[in-house]
Amino acid sequence: MKIIILIKQVPAVHEIRINRTLGTVQREGFDAMINPDDEHALELGLSLKEKFGGEVYAVSMGPPQAEGALRECLAMGVDYAVLLSHHRFAMSDTLQTTFVLERAIRKLEPFDIVITGSKTLDSGTGHIPVQLSEALAIPLISQIYKMEIKNGFFIGERTYGHEYQSIKVKLPIIIRVDRGFNEVRFIPLLGIKQAFEKKIEIWNFDTFECPDEIDGCEKSPTKLLEVIDEKIIRKNVEIIGTNDEKAQKILDFIKKVHIQKIKSPLDLE
Repeated sequence: MKIIILIKQVPAVHEIRINRTLGTVQREGFDAMINPDDEHALELGLSLKEKFGGEVYAVSMGPPQAEGALRECLAMGVDYAVLLSHHRFAMSDTLQTTFVLERAIRKLEPFDIVITGSKTLDSGTGHIPVQLSEALAIPLISQIYKMEIKNGFFIGERTYGHEYQSIKVKLPIIIRVDRGFNEVRFIPLLGIKQAFEKKIEIWNFDTFECPDEIDGCEKSPTKLLEVIDEKIIRKNVEIIGTNDEKAQKILDFIKKVHIQKIKSPLDLE
């Protein structure tokens, strides 16, 4: 199989800062890491390779320093790494990002599975997997907790709202992985050495002969209007009484805010 994993380098949690003029995350001069959800996508891709064979490609769109995240992917066992980097890609919103990623994925055709994380730490929109599914015209499978690949089909089970669904769909597909789906492996020391012996391909605007509509700086339809600091104020409430009285007061509050409609604790016995 050919498996493509989309990863993003994001600022470390303690380093996230916003350029208030541009409304963008500052990406230079700070500690960075692979987006946490994408680590689970990476783990799934490597696990599928170990089970079924094939090749794994890691693709990342970002500035030149994103090469560090791709080196980490290579150290974990990825076969090939591609960095999509060009000044025309800078400041892309999710739609412009989708345009670029679509062209990169099509350049790697034929492929069997594209794997992404659920959302990114620095924006959290979760748009990319859904938009790529539309752009590539292939199914998106999300919220899975059990899966296998058999005879060119994805066969799996997932939660969907309050339902459990069994799915069988023909490849190629996109899989969106939630954090906690699997346990991410440690990077082996030998892998670190081998990662710096491998070449990372750099693809830019000219690589795709991109049309004029791809221009993150000028043509991203998402426009920033204002950056504000949101302060969350929590009110502490002291509940006094016997255990039964405390439980009843909590249940009364839960019913008042429509979290859950249940009877009193005395009726639950």
